[in-house]
Amino acid sequence: MGAVARAVAVVISSGLVITVLVIVLLLTQLGGTSHVESRGMFLEYLFEAVSAFGTVGLSMGKTSGLNAIGKLVIIVLMFVGRLGPLTLAFSIRPRETAAPLKYSEEAVMIG
Repeated sequence: MGAVARAVAVVISSGLVITVLVIVLLLTQLGGTSHVESRGMFLEYLFEAVSAFGTVGLSMGKTSGLNAIGKLVIIVLMFVGRLGPLTLAFSIRPRETAAPLKYSEEAVMIG
């Protein structure tokens, strides 16, 4: 059951990271454009974000036209996608104190 829970956690956290950063990407790139002018751009930016998260290397040509914040979002997506969301979450959490080291003992019969 632990493996299934970890797999579900990876899928949910990956979806959450992509969703939040796509929203940030859209806010920074489409801030001044009208609804009519931005029609169809959501899928292009979503494709760029998912491709960056998966470190696939595919692009629809939008990456070169991004501003500095948009490029930073793509860089963060590549970094998080490469390491994995759970790895980052486990690296930030506070460490648990480990139990003191205990050596095993055995009584060996001789003779």
